[in-house]
Amino acid sequence: MNTNRIPALVMLLAGAVAVIVTYINHYSLEDMLVVLILTLIIFLVIGVVIKMILDSFHIDEPDEDRVDDDGEVVDKTGMSDEDNEEEGEENGSVSDDAEDRPEEGEEAAGPE
Repeated sequence: MNTNRIPALVMLLAGAVAVIVTYINHYSLEDMLVVLILTLIIFLVIGVVIKMILDSFHIDEPDEDRVDDDGEVVDKTGMSDEDNEEEGEENGSVSDDAEDRPEEGEEAAGPE
């Protein structure tokens, strides 16, 4: 999660609100600037604290290493699903579904 902009956004939003409120209440220019500077400093600190809190949560971003060039997810062994299927065919392994089905021409043996 990109949290680098949070302090600036919090600070600028609070500064805009402070300027609007002081303008509506007819503050002098000097008072308006003092309120603005204090508001910006206080809300910069608040924004940094919010950023640190959000950064403390460890959120796993999807790793690009887990996806191969074709966009397929790579398993823990580093092989894609297609590679696993091809290796299974080369090794002569049979899937669970194929073991339960009778071959052509054979009838399923049932209890007699």
